[in-house]
Amino acid sequence: MFPLPYAQPWALILYALFALELALLAGGLAFGRLNAEQTCRLPRPLRVLLSALLLLAAFLGWQAGARGTPVQIYASLIFLGMSAGFLGDLIMARLIPVPERVVFGMITFGLGHLFYLGAFLHVALRSGWAQPEVLALTLAGMLGLCGWLWYAHIRQPGGSRVLNMGSLLYGLLVGAMAALAIMLACRDSHYLSLAAGTLLFWVSDLVLGNWVIRGRVWKSVNDVVWATYVSGQLLIVYSVAAALNAWR
Repeated sequence: MFPLPYAQPWALILYALFALELALLAGGLAFGRLNAEQTCRLPRPLRVLLSALLLLAAFLGWQAGARGTPVQIYASLIFLGMSAGFLGDLIMARLIPVPERVVFGMITFGLGHLFYLGAFLHVALRSGWAQPEVLALTLAGMLGLCGWLWYAHIRQPGGSRVLNMGSLLYGLLVGAMAALAIMLACRDSHYLSLAAGTLLFWVSDLVLGNWVIRGRVWKSVNDVVWATYVSGQLLIVYSVAAALNAWR
């Protein structure tokens, strides 16, 4: 991922955004006060700001860094994926009113994962790495793990069929995204940070599903969700630089 292969002042701005994202996250976790439910130290305005900064970094990585390069399509899809993530964060934060917050959140984030999948497939196909047998084995292993984790830790016995089935489909989609990123990383070490980002995103959704759908609440659970989510999205957004470095 590093160094950032962008012209100045954009490289400096994106370095600053990366550091600011981590500083705000760490500061909120260290100095924030637990809410009444004992689930979160990060206040809602800070969570929205963290997501907005990620969206800004994705936009700059696309327009100021990758435009006119071999990875501009990849960068545009990453930006669209982060845009869907930002919209999903607004929905989950109740800043955009919808009838079923969790269902609409899954739909919006699912759209973002589809954009990410498109980006990863674009790299794999353009690089000639899309070996069907390798992809099939990686997908089978990851989807099998996702299915078991859903059954054991997310599915709510006797609960809403819409939420249960929706969370299963969503979990399989996240697993497919992570599997493809892992395949890219196995072919080129430049994408190791991308694979790590997708896995952190996957962990975040697993914890969130266990909390929101299964109903298991524990102290600072939402902080764990946000720490892994922000870290994962940050690595995915900055994978545009990794892709540029890989093409050099």
